[in-house]
Parts: sequence; C-alpha cells; structure tokens
Amino acid sequence: MRQPYRPHRPHLPCRSTCSASGATGGPGCGTATWNSPSPKLLRSRGTPQIAAGAAARAALLTELLPRGVEPHLGVLLDNTPEFSLWLGAAALAGAAVAGINPTRRGPGLARDILHTACRVLVTGRVHLPLLDGLELPGVRVLVTGTEEYERLLAPYEGAKPGEATLGPVSPASRFLLYFTSGSTGAPKAAICSQGRLAAAGEALVSQFGTGRDDVHYICMPMFHGNAVIANWAPALAAGATVALRDRFSASGFLDDVRAYGAPYFTYVGRAIQYVLATPERADDREHGLRIGFGTEAGAVDADRFARRFGVRLVEGYGSSEGGAAIQRPGSWGLCP
Repeated sequence: MRQPYRPHRPHLPCRSTCSASGATGGPGCGTATWNSPSPKLLRSRGTPQIAAGAAARAALLTELLPRGVEPHLGVLLDNTPEFSLWLGAAALAGAAVAGINPTRRGPGLARDILHTACRVLVTGRVHLPLLDGLELPGVRVLVTGTEEYERLLAPYEGAKPGEATLGPVSPASRFLLYFTSGSTGAPKAAICSQGRLAAAGEALVSQFGTGRDDVHYICMPMFHGNAVIANWAPALAAGATVALRDRFSASGFLDDVRAYGAPYFTYVGRAIQYVLATPERADDREHGLRIGFGTEAGAVDADRFARRFGVRLVEGYGSSEGGAAIQRPGSWGLCP
C-alpha cells in the first residue's frame, strides 16, 4: 500500500550529473556525457529530468522488492550516473542502498550482498563476470545499459517523485548500508539514515561555502561513504553539479578538475600520494580547485599538495557508525 509522501530535503536528487565514463542513463535521466579523449564538461541543467530518472527507478523498485522484507538494494557499479539515480530512487522509495565493492571476489562478494539482505542488485556489464558462479538466492539482478533494463524502466517513465514509496519516509529512514574496511574481520555494514546524510551535507556546505553554481568532483568510489556522504550529499544540499570520474585516475585528476572548473573534491590519503607522484607541470596551479576534504593524507603530503597545487586539504575522521568525528587541528584554518 502506497504511503502519503512528505518531502524533506534529502529526497531531491542532484541538479545535474556529468559522467567521465561516457555512460548514459535510462528514461528520464538528465545526465551528460563525453566521449572525447580531452574531457570537457557537458552540463544538463534539467532538475525535472534528473528527478524523473530517480522517480522512475523508485517506482520500479517498489514493484520489485517483496513486501515484508527489509527494503535493501545493492549497487555494484563504478561512478556512473546510474549510481546517483539509484541513490535518489532509494531516498524517494524509502529504501536503503548497500554499496557493493567490486574489488571483492567470490564468497566474500556473495557474503556482502547477502549480509545486507539485498533483494535487488543493480550492476553493469563490466561487473557481470564477478557474479558468475555465485549463489545469490532471492536476489534479482538488474544490468544497466541493456535492452531488458530499458524495458523494465519504460512503464515508469512518467513517474513523479513521491508517488511510489515502500512505507513512510522520514529523516529516520535507513538510507545507506556502507561497509567498513574489514581490518579486524569481515566488512560490516554501517547504517546511515536520510537525516544523518542531510545533516552531513548541510554542515559541509556551511563549512566550505560551495553553492549552486559549483561543481563537485567525485573521483572516490561511490560504494564508500567518502564519496556519498562527504561529496554527493553536500552537492545535493547546495543544488550543485556533480562530475563523476568512473574510477580514480591520478594522471587525469588535474585535467578533470580544470575541465570541470571544480572547486571541491574528496580524497583518501593514498589517492593524494598517487597525484603527488605524477610529473610536475608548469600549469599545476592553473585550475579552480579550492579545497579537498578527506582523511589519511598526512601532514607532509598535505603540505606538498598545498605548495604544488595551491589547494588546502582538510583532514577529518568520522566513524562509519556516525558516533564520533575528529578533525586535525589547523586543517580547518582555525589554529595557527
């Protein structure tokens, strides 16, 4: 039975999404793509088209998920527009997304999908071989970019946000199931609610001052909380554009942020090391990048990054469960 829809801020998907992978979306998807060896930013300005793409997927999801089970879906994708649209779909429908790590293999991958009680798994052709031979009882697999996928979405092309829900949707609704690193055992899925995601997004917008005319460059994998909570969510709160790099590229980093005019990105320490390992160029400071937010860069690497690129790295750490957050003194500009 469909429930009355009471919108709150995190329900609206991002204003526009750009893809560095050349991927395109299905019905109602207002995504932009490039196919040039020299990437350039192509923006789609239509919020209604983006919202329609998420609404169509939300309507499909409400039909596919069995009643009486946890409303969980797994997303096994690179950073493509489809990942963003399924995040929006889950928010609209009142479901939770489990980001599935494509570096996992065999029983470990199957365990992640079943551990989070996913009844629907969204993936793409590139990752289909990972599922060969896996026992995934009760899991419906959707493969983006296929005729069958487009056929499934077609009946819902005219769906409106809020028309199809799995139950009451509120800030307390479960939204993300994101895995820990698994350093002390098998990875565990930490829970993030819609309200927590919205609060994180609004806090980061307030802290860093990004706005509607800005571009958030997402190069960290969206199956991890770094990309979604610290980058996608503040873009959502600000109504900004999201630029997606399908997979992180150190050699393409500077060209991407320059082409997009992106002022903001998120990182992990190893990614910063990879960028610093690229050959220095005379135009290393010719870009609009202002701030990077992440963790584990280290003081030495952060200083090197600032000196070379003129970009301040802000270090923060928050537990996956959301119970604690730590900031490095001085990285916010509050200490000498």
